[in-house]
Amino acid sequence: MTTADSSYSGPVKVFAFLKRRGGTTRAEFDEAWERHARRLADTAELRRHVRRYELHHRIDDPGRERAEVEVDDGGYDGVGIMWFDSLDELRALQAEPAYAQFEADAAALREPDVAAVVTRIGDVIVPPAGGAPDAGMSLICILRHNAALALPEFHDHWLHDHGGLFQTIEGLRDPLRGYEQNHGIDLPGAEYDGVTQQWFDSLDAWTKSLEDPAHADVVDPDMRSFLDAGSIAFVLAGRPTVVVDG
Repeated sequence: MTTADSSYSGPVKVFAFLKRRGGTTRAEFDEAWERHARRLADTAELRRHVRRYELHHRIDDPGRERAEVEVDDGGYDGVGIMWFDSLDELRALQAEPAYAQFEADAAALREPDVAAVVTRIGDVIVPPAGGAPDAGMSLICILRHNAALALPEFHDHWLHDHGGLFQTIEGLRDPLRGYEQNHGIDLPGAEYDGVTQQWFDSLDAWTKSLEDPAHADVVDPDMRSFLDAGSIAFVLAGRPTVVVDG
């Protein structure tokens, strides 16, 4: 299976890339975001719909010299990830009367510029699923397909051709502590088509991995062939804060 449409009946994930409200520090945002998220866990009529909820806070990396193959990260401060048993459970959460207030309160702590996508459960490119438990950081990247490609063609290339590079080229595979592709569900109004998540031992390990020539010689040209390069945004995150588990 290389794509999923609105008739998809399996479990889903929701990724939301957030920017803190102007005038607040990242520490203030992180604290307010966690406090707000735990309200969902403590509200039974909301909590019952969610299988898992993680907050991925951005790592501070001031002054880090950017690699030539890096794109602009988009300035996001964190990524929230929710797991649901089905699209119906996601819709049921959104229909709960308490959800409207939960969303309104979220708007008070973040900018309205939210990049979000609903995906099926991740395809494991480099195991283990979910990354190694002791991985120090993850790269979470939201993306949109190149408009020259049909969506099924995009999903197939991303999964098999692009994903295959990280399975067969040692310099790409060996630094990884895990790699998953989360392929978007083709829902009306969807602005993004999926999310990549890669795990590494540390920020330094990720930075060093970008020095491998395969990134410039193979990965970057391939990305530009099937992605809308201007749509890419990413967060370098530490280990997640787990708000709901099971």
